[in-house]
Amino acid sequence: MLLSSAPGSPACTSCKALRDRLGLKVRVYEAGETVGGTWYWNRYPGARCDSEAYVYCFTWDKELLQEWEWSERYPEQPEILRYLEHVAARHDLKRDICFNTRVTGAQFDEVSSRWNVRTDTGDAATARFLITAVGTLSDTNLPPFEGLERFRGNGISPAASRAAVSISPPSASLS
Repeated sequence: MLLSSAPGSPACTSCKALRDRLGLKVRVYEAGETVGGTWYWNRYPGARCDSEAYVYCFTWDKELLQEWEWSERYPEQPEILRYLEHVAARHDLKRDICFNTRVTGAQFDEVSSRWNVRTDTGDAATARFLITAVGTLSDTNLPPFEGLERFRGNGISPAASRAAVSISPPSASLS
């Protein structure tokens, strides 16, 4: 079983269910350096969820559901990512994930009834099942604003690295 993961996908929890409940051998390809999907990629200043924190809890882990305490009702990105890292460690999810890896092609072989999958790291794998969990937030979307190529100010993409972004108040008075 192969899961091709991208930002925003729930591939890690699907991995657990397929591995632990169905006994399948699972490999997840994840474009990011670690788990988290959207919460790994969207690191812009002030990023937080627009749903109450309990929405991000995995109800299949009843003990963790009782143990984990969110610091606020609508937590910021770093706290959500810490939770997801905790879940991955607690359930040994990373053992089935190839990080910093994107699937570049998948072709179904009618003769063997298997998928032949290739990645950008040169890995090749075959699988009986392939789940492409690429998510709707997997590509950066830069609107085609007229004159954008002449803009010289700071621009921020939701996937911008927190370390690469510095936002400070304007130095000039608006009076």
